[in-house]
Amino acid sequence: MILETTEDLKKYVSLAQSFVFTDFEPYITKAVNAFTKKYLGNLHVFLKDEFATPDIHFEIKNEAREHLRNVIANFGYFIYLPFSAVMADSSGISVVNSDQRKSAEWWQIKDIRRELLRSGHEAMDYLLEILEKNPTVFPDWTTEFGTINKKLLVHNTATFNEWYHIFNSRQTFLALQPSIRQVEDQYIRTMLCPELVEHLKTGVSGVSLEVKTELQKAIVAFTVAKVANVGLFLLDENGLRVNFETLIDGRKESVTYGKTADQTSKLVEEQCNNGSQYLAVARDLIEANLTSFTQCDSPLKKSISSGSGYTPYDTPGILSL
Repeated sequence: MILETTEDLKKYVSLAQSFVFTDFEPYITKAVNAFTKKYLGNLHVFLKDEFATPDIHFEIKNEAREHLRNVIANFGYFIYLPFSAVMADSSGISVVNSDQRKSAEWWQIKDIRRELLRSGHEAMDYLLEILEKNPTVFPDWTTEFGTINKKLLVHNTATFNEWYHIFNSRQTFLALQPSIRQVEDQYIRTMLCPELVEHLKTGVSGVSLEVKTELQKAIVAFTVAKVANVGLFLLDENGLRVNFETLIDGRKESVTYGKTADQTSKLVEEQCNNGSQYLAVARDLIEANLTSFTQCDSPLKKSISSGSGYTPYDTPGILSL
């Protein structure tokens, strides 16, 4: 097992020496199932043991192992913490009180769980960065997860973060993928022929790269507009990030009133306008360089509607989603 003793756990979570590791052990599997498996598969099995020379990549693997242990320790303790406050036996569940010790207040436990989440997700982002940069060192992960994103025009964290700040968080990018895919289908595939879309997903250059960049900017803008009011992401003046608070109390509320709702509405309008302008620029580039886009007979599916800006083709607007 990737974590085996209290000493292992204490490297990543502050615990008393009297902590009983066997009580925590079941929550290692729970942490894997709930948090890491969807991003990492069975990486915890591959990194179970420490690597040493003569393994040529032992330093990279051990760095990844430390981050993964950190991830599992924090997420495991996040799940375990509410159960640690009670005692379960054949007679039921009870709380133990004594003259020497007092149970922590609910708000103290919530603050600790919030910090465990923050630390776990921070370590996860560091780990994902190592995996992305070293595909040959982690071939199983690369085969299962590393190539999925490349099916999209906006296929990595860096590209999205260039046009809208998501704190370089790979988890935020992964959480945004369904919306990115929907935006690509709604706005790009209704504008360009399939052959051209697939061509732009390769290593293009020249005017094709210019078009690709404008389309990527549009996808990012429309994606931010799409997720602005669903409650799964936090949006402020600093950027966009996953709302991990929903993992503490289970609420996923959209913004419906007040100043925040007004700001969200303005953000949606601004990002939709930005996306429309980026698409208009991409269309103009294609029309001015038709001889460079020979992937199909008609690279552009429809003509732009009259008026300012760009109008999506036979699709509902972002505000109606």
